[in-house]
Amino acid sequence: MVSGGRAGRSLNPADAFEDYFRALFERASRDNPVYAQIAHHLGYVAGAPARRGKRLRPRLTIAAALACDGSVEAALPACAAVELLHNYSLVHDDIEDGDRMRHGRETVWSAFGLAHGVNAGDAIGALAHLAFASASPPYEDAVAFAMAIDLSTANLRMCEGQALDIAFERVERATVDGYVDMIGGKTAALFACCGSLGARCAGADAALAQRCADVGRLFGIAFQIDDDVNGTWGDPAATGKPTDGDLARRKKTYPVVWAVEHDPSGAGRAVIETYAKPGTTLDAAAVESLRSALDAAGARAAAIEAAGDCFSRALTRAQGLAPLEEFIVGARVAHR
Repeated sequence: MVSGGRAGRSLNPADAFEDYFRALFERASRDNPVYAQIAHHLGYVAGAPARRGKRLRPRLTIAAALACDGSVEAALPACAAVELLHNYSLVHDDIEDGDRMRHGRETVWSAFGLAHGVNAGDAIGALAHLAFASASPPYEDAVAFAMAIDLSTANLRMCEGQALDIAFERVERATVDGYVDMIGGKTAALFACCGSLGARCAGADAALAQRCADVGRLFGIAFQIDDDVNGTWGDPAATGKPTDGDLARRKKTYPVVWAVEHDPSGAGRAVIETYAKPGTTLDAAAVESLRSALDAAGARAAAIEAAGDCFSRALTRAQGLAPLEEFIVGARVAHR
């Protein structure tokens, strides 16, 4: 059992994580360009915009730890690990997608060059795997080993999911099952890891750690499908992302894949024909036409139903683990 017990419940988890995370990064910093680049990405630069994302992964990790009678303090190294691994993937995603802005700042590759972007992303990934070493007191050897395996497995699954996502760009008719498998790696694998890491650092047994991982995986699938809906029909002021982005870039989101599979002669055909047009992005008129066709075909409703089903299954799996139940409900409300 990792020491700490219920004492950590007196801390504000969000503040405790932010303080710990910044201190962890500052301890790692030294006179090398890569650390300035990472600081830029994380928003740890004077005068840079402060927005840093929702910290859903650390919050889920802490919720799992508290649900297993652990403490905030003991969970913080695991929180840092998952947040760093998430940010490593974001740096690489920005390169692969050609995105130049994130959270109101230039992306790393845009600000410092492609080579530095790749290197900085790799460095963040390495720091993620080193984060467990900062635990005080240290995690027991067996616990640390299991957590390292969980994190590496999540890393691999994220890369597998990203490979499928890139491959989808060249597939005319992706299936809903194939899409769910893709996001199960790209998005949900790290959420599952959050659940298992939080449980493990609280000293939970293998069965309880797996249960927490299941909660995280189901939440992650629901979260991504919900994000797809927001990316097409959401309010940009609330979501922080333009509603034209996913369709304009011809992304194979859940509503798009659903339409191709379930309405092949209507919205599905419109998707295939429009996505096949030359050019890197679709214009506003094409995006609006597709958005209307998807809505009329029932793709929006189907995606909302699918996300709701996964959220419900996550809550069922979390039943009796109050901090996890509270996290799911709160995160879903905030994401709407």
